[in-house]
Amino acid sequence: MAEHGERVGGFAACALLACAALASAQKSKPVEPPPAVDPYTRGEPEALARAGYRTLGEQRFGPATSATIQQQLGDVPMLWVETEHFRLGSCLAEYKPTQPEEIEELKLELAELGKTIERVPAKPKKLDPWLRLHLFARRLERLHAELVLRLGLDTSGDRRGRKPALAMREKFLVLLTQKKSTLARFTREYCGVENGESYLYTFSDLGALFFGVSDEAVALGDAELHYSTVYGVTQNLLYGINGFPHLLPTWWTNGLALWFARATQPRVLLYAKPANEILPPAELADWQPLVRGRAESGACLPWADMLARANWLEQPFGDSVVLWSRIDYLLAREGTAQALTTRLSLPVPQPPDSRVALQDATGLELDALDEAWRAWVRETYRKKRK
Repeated sequence: MAEHGERVGGFAACALLACAALASAQKSKPVEPPPAVDPYTRGEPEALARAGYRTLGEQRFGPATSATIQQQLGDVPMLWVETEHFRLGSCLAEYKPTQPEEIEELKLELAELGKTIERVPAKPKKLDPWLRLHLFARRLERLHAELVLRLGLDTSGDRRGRKPALAMREKFLVLLTQKKSTLARFTREYCGVENGESYLYTFSDLGALFFGVSDEAVALGDAELHYSTVYGVTQNLLYGINGFPHLLPTWWTNGLALWFARATQPRVLLYAKPANEILPPAELADWQPLVRGRAESGACLPWADMLARANWLEQPFGDSVVLWSRIDYLLAREGTAQALTTRLSLPVPQPPDSRVALQDATGLELDALDEAWRAWVRETYRKKRK
């Protein structure tokens, strides 16, 4: 995966994620214009404040206004919201979940959403475009909060502090489209590259990091779109630490993106696989026993090889599983994630030396770190699948 560039830079994120979960999940219906007024907050100032929204409706979105963007995209019905840390545009269509697992997950999510937006139904049979906007707005803010907590980040805006700081000049931009053609129009018009699947981009003159993904490219269900969005946005959040531009090692950006995506949707099997690799069956979505078996048998990608790979897209399933586990281990060690984030997020013209950063953060050479990781896996992970 290429690094974030300047105005002319960007890179595909989830477009190369191979879908291997819930093949029977229902796709979203064709786009229909949503009501002009949000039926859940009704645009009422008190309701918007309780939801944590700064703006609902027309606003600035990166290089243009939402009205201009909508016109450029062919007047596709779009909804816009500004939260504390994000500007989100969505033209997702109505969606009806059919899988029992997803229905139960959404029931819990909607119960939490209903605590801040009181008109949200507890058990809707379908998710309309406005409800999907509210769900993704909450999902983005939860991801931001979890990443800040896990990596020990400072969000005060003061980059002189001892903690690594998540402080960009502009809020993070996220665009969710129903069709690939809609996202392709946006990236062609504003990023200079046509990509209708998923795309990460830097508007360097604005100090804004953009991620867009189309539901048509994911083509499975709301859970998979949620997973893909977390995967992409996590990378932008990492590049926003201590300000952009700076370069990060690909094992770190893709490993953390994989970890946070799986923490959000652990039953979803999405990973960046080689074109000729057979997709794993759904029962392999539980990765703990897989890692434990590899750790005990010694069938693991060495740490040195993991750090040396120039690109963590299109990697074998087994290696992706091991990468996820090593990120899991580093996050579980007290103070390690913050120390490692500090050492890897420096404003330098090339990615820092991962081996040195790991040794500084853990106090262990790679061989000793490998032994510590294996011991932790044996103590922590299950032998059998759930």
